[in-house]
Amino acid sequence: MKDTLRHVYRRLVAGYLHGYDPILIGAMALLICVGLLMIFSASTSLADRYHGSSVVLLRNHLLHLIVALAAMAVSMRVPYELWRRYTPLLLLLTFLLLIIVLIPGVGYQVSGARRWLRVAVFNFQPTELLKLVLILFVASYLDRKQALLDRFFRGMVPGLSVIGVFLALVVMQPDFGTMVLIALTLLLMIFVGGAKPGHILSSMAGFGLIGVYLIMSRSYRMQRVLAFLDPWADRLDSGFQIVQSYLALGSGGLLGVGLGDSTQKMFFLPDAHTDFILAILAEELGLVGTLAVMALFACFVWRGYVVALSTEDEFGKFVAFGITTLFALQILLNMAVVMGLLPTKGLPLPFISYGGSALVMSLFMTGLLLNIGRTRTGNL
Repeated sequence: MKDTLRHVYRRLVAGYLHGYDPILIGAMALLICVGLLMIFSASTSLADRYHGSSVVLLRNHLLHLIVALAAMAVSMRVPYELWRRYTPLLLLLTFLLLIIVLIPGVGYQVSGARRWLRVAVFNFQPTELLKLVLILFVASYLDRKQALLDRFFRGMVPGLSVIGVFLALVVMQPDFGTMVLIALTLLLMIFVGGAKPGHILSSMAGFGLIGVYLIMSRSYRMQRVLAFLDPWADRLDSGFQIVQSYLALGSGGLLGVGLGDSTQKMFFLPDAHTDFILAILAEELGLVGTLAVMALFACFVWRGYVVALSTEDEFGKFVAFGITTLFALQILLNMAVVMGLLPTKGLPLPFISYGGSALVMSLFMTGLLLNIGRTRTGNL
């Protein structure tokens, strides 16, 4: 019996995963397991009150995870060069989805933001697809325009113009946090692709001015900035979420209050199972648990950059760098928001926060990263 199980393992697991980065896979798998535990812990009270069952959100997340694993299996096996060929079609599809989601009655609206399309029982967020599609576009653009990247108007402006159109649609949803995340990721890709530092800095300054205007043009964004500067000044309204996050972080101490014993998840901390799940994790698992999760993220990002550095194909190198940078920035931005180091933004913590399309696209991009990693050279 033992020999039979070993044979099955070798054929189904070891055989299928042969050639893929085991550290990257291991870090991802452990983060997903942590996410399942924390989603169950953080969502039970909410699910019981609003859905009549304490496990309904965990069940939904497991269904999303099955779809996500299937998507990852596809991206691991389909030759990654194929996505370059279909990038123009994916750009057109994403553009149409971003237009459709803005149509009243079609796009699904939550808390004043129209960001989702309802497909049967699944809510799909087009901006999650946009993250990958723009990375593919920029990677292809950098590979084709290497000789022109040191020229601002001939090299950078055409690519930035396309990016700007898509980011404008993201802002219209509105989704300021995702716009910032995508813009930073793509500018870093263009920088490592060979653009001059001065051109990148001027582009960042331009995006920064647009960002300042967008913040000042909406009162709720200004309230978030003011709450970030002094959350205790209005701790029952605009500063409520970050104050509750502080309480969760401070209550955890070194070892935490224990898994499942969080107080802040009892309808005190908004978005406890989504964007602010790290605060619940810190409360229940303490500093030790939080540092362990940070170490897993660090391993994931490290192996992602190893793939980018050791891949000879230029398109694959840029895609791997873009995907890894996107994950790294999203992790840092989420943690900074939860810790009160940045104004509140609606960005989930990859692999751990509750979510459908975010989880599916995260695993699809991880599969693509693993796929590219199979072609790399060297022993890094």
